[in-house]
Amino acid sequence: MPSQTESGKAWEYGLARQFVNLSNAKLVINRPRYQSQTSYDLLSDSERLAINRAANEAVVFLRAHDPRLNQIRQVSIQSDQAGRDGDVRDILIVTDADDIIGISAKHRHAALKHSRLSDTIDFGAAWYGVPCSNKYWNAVNPVFNDLRTTTTRYWRDFPNKHKRIYLPVLAAFIDEITKNADVEKMLLYLIGRFDFYKIIKVNGSIQFQSFKLRGDLQWGRKVPLPTRVIEFTMRKNSRTTADLTLDQGWTLSFRIHSASSRIEPSLKFDVQLTGNPSGLANHEIPYG
Repeated sequence: MPSQTESGKAWEYGLARQFVNLSNAKLVINRPRYQSQTSYDLLSDSERLAINRAANEAVVFLRAHDPRLNQIRQVSIQSDQAGRDGDVRDILIVTDADDIIGISAKHRHAALKHSRLSDTIDFGAAWYGVPCSNKYWNAVNPVFNDLRTTTTRYWRDFPNKHKRIYLPVLAAFIDEITKNADVEKMLLYLIGRFDFYKIIKVNGSIQFQSFKLRGDLQWGRKVPLPTRVIEFTMRKNSRTTADLTLDQGWTLSFRIHSASSRIEPSLKFDVQLTGNPSGLANHEIPYG
């Protein structure tokens, strides 16, 4: 059974390969392509067949809705480092007219970034260009220092981790975002700095979304970016998740977790887009 990462890499390769198969394009040879192809090649025959069928349906749909994809000369797979730098596109397609069309390929999930928090990470400066306030640092530094100095090695043995660690960090994070964030820049950091089509392969169907935030795509309407925080609160009956509501119809969830069984002085977010503007194009088709 392939891991989630391996399945995601195989799906990237299946999509890239199908764009090439339906055109005269070249699939760029690079390390990310090799890694994705290796994951694809390790699948069983039936798993590869399912990916090929899904990829074919996905490419046919997008070619019908963005005609530029019928005239392409080059397809490349990007490294994971691009995502950490704010470019979430897994596949880049260069058309004959030199347009660049990006694809975000997801396998059974639609998560955004998995950003970290620690006493050395200034998320405000990184996410939206405003350094975190002294109030934020004064709140989180003792918490992360507790993790640096504890003699406990594993989270399973750390007492009251939600009360001592998760909740204080989340409270400081919520306060910092609410008071100081440039929410337009923050959303672009979390979603991606470039327009892209998101293609999600789930069991028996393919879901499409058009993140046309700047107007660089032909399928879908341009959607408005947020300008302000409406509400940012802890989710009811949760000790790990906060829900952020922005104007223009955007909502996100932030679930904080340790990301490792061993204790280390940082925490990680699982960020999900739980609501988007009504104008954001969505479509779903079956495959099989």
